[in-house]
Amino acid sequence: MLILTTVFLFNFGWANVLANAPVAEPQRFVDVGKDALGQFDTETLRYEKDCYRDELLLSVWIKTTELDRSDYYLNHYLFRLKDRELMLLDQIHFNSAGTIIRQISNTYDANLWTQIVPETETEKWYTSILQYAHDNDKKLKKEYKNRDKKYQENTDGGLFSYLF
Repeated sequence: MLILTTVFLFNFGWANVLANAPVAEPQRFVDVGKDALGQFDTETLRYEKDCYRDELLLSVWIKTTELDRSDYYLNHYLFRLKDRELMLLDQIHFNSAGTIIRQISNTYDANLWTQIVPETETEKWYTSILQYAHDNDKKLKKEYKNRDKKYQENTDGGLFSYLF
């Protein structure tokens, strides 16, 4: 009986410890590749519809740093899922204190698509981000459908439908 009581208390103690253990938050910035100098933001990674083609794109912000400097860049990219291409939409350069040094913004332009060159940092980004999207496809598609549904609900009937 003593052994049974001891085993019960031991298991109860571990169950209590595990139940009250802190749950680790998912990592927001994930390293791009094993030796890459960038990280992508999992909170901004999402599917977007190409406004000119029947195609889903991946939109993501990537944080890059240089080895010998403390400043960094945030780059907003679109990636094609089927073609090995990317488009830079925004680039923000920050100093070590987090102050914006320079900002460049582009609007979507079909002429801005760039081929991804093998053996480059860009290819590491493309490979890592597409793998992450593949692993989280259901979640990303659900978020995309919810955003599209909200858009449809807010625009049904047109802008001036309340007048008629």
